Amino acid sequence: MIGWILALGLLALPLVEVWLFVGLGVSLTATAVWCCATAGVGWYFARGEDLSLWSELEADIRNGRVPTIEGIDAMLILIGGWGLIVPGFATDAAGAALLVPTLRNAATDLVRRAIRVRLG
Repeated sequence: MIGWILALGLLALPLVEVWLFVGLGVSLTATAVWCCATAGVGWYFARGEDLSLWSELEADIRNGRVPTIEGIDAMLILIGGWGLIVPGFATDAAGAALLVPTLRNAATDLVRRAIRVRLG
């Protein structure tokens, strides 16, 4: 059930965001060029990260350990790259923010703090 909801969200989000681009007066051609350019940048960053990171982070949390700074940092780069790959203004902004080292470091600290609190 969660998989279907996630799939529907991943299909609906880009459509809504492209509709917002066009609604703001950005031409369909400019929207397409923007989406392709940011997807290329997102792919560049995402391809450098390994999906096995997710398993490592999940194992750390499951075993009551706070994941390493490097692991969370790499996962945030991967999520930022994916944010750029998904077409749309909000996802591009969030993805780009996660690729800025200063903002990513702050997000890493917040994630580690939240995990510490949750683990007790």
